Amino acid sequence: MAGVFITLEGVEGSGKSTQLLRLSERLRHLGLPLVVSKEPGGTALGRELRRLLLEPHPGGESWAPEAELLLFYADRAQHLKDVIRPALEAGKVVLLDRFEDSTRAYQGASGVPEEALDALSTLVLQRLKPHLTLLLDLDPEASLQRVEVRNLALEDFNETRFDSAHLDFHRRVRARFLAIAEREPNRVAIIPAREGEDAVAAAIWARVAPLLRTAGFAVDVERAERGGHGGNAENAEEGIK
Repeated sequence: MAGVFITLEGVEGSGKSTQLLRLSERLRHLGLPLVVSKEPGGTALGRELRRLLLEPHPGGESWAPEAELLLFYADRAQHLKDVIRPALEAGKVVLLDRFEDSTRAYQGASGVPEEALDALSTLVLQRLKPHLTLLLDLDPEASLQRVEVRNLALEDFNETRFDSAHLDFHRRVRARFLAIAEREPNRVAIIPAREGEDAVAAAIWARVAPLLRTAGFAVDVERAERGGHGGNAENAEEGIK
């Protein structure tokens, strides 16, 4: 059985992390072979790059858009080699917090030309695409309010470099995500993220369950429902790379 590749995308504060945990818990409850990871930072080397990319530099320096782009693709190349491709070849479900679409949305919104994005995508991905991308869509004004509350609640949370970008930047990011969804409607499912967590989780499952069945995985809806509401966050994080 071939593996299934699912990614979650969206602007800052759209609820990806929460829904990633809920969906991973549900899939584990079903007994599916599962790898859960994230970008940047899905490997030991990638975690070093994540710090460089997401934490503000103490000296106040900022990355040139092209330098930032190369670091994201360096992280992705290692992630594909060490985690994603081996898991898919082993027939597992790969669930990822951010992937290629985030690069096209964020670095594209920073002014990186499409030609550069296309060239690096071709080199690193070699035409690999997720089977399903769940785009959690939320207006940037609302998403940044969530981000502010989150950052105040978390001690020693330093991954704030993109959070502090101007509202216009986040609007451009959202617009680019939506443009990707319009170009690839068979791959990208837009999930309204303003609704409550349960409603968002239900909308996600309505997209994920048919894909898994088509791929040959046994999906017992009643069993999944019993395992997909709330639950233990510690258990849900088990196995996240």
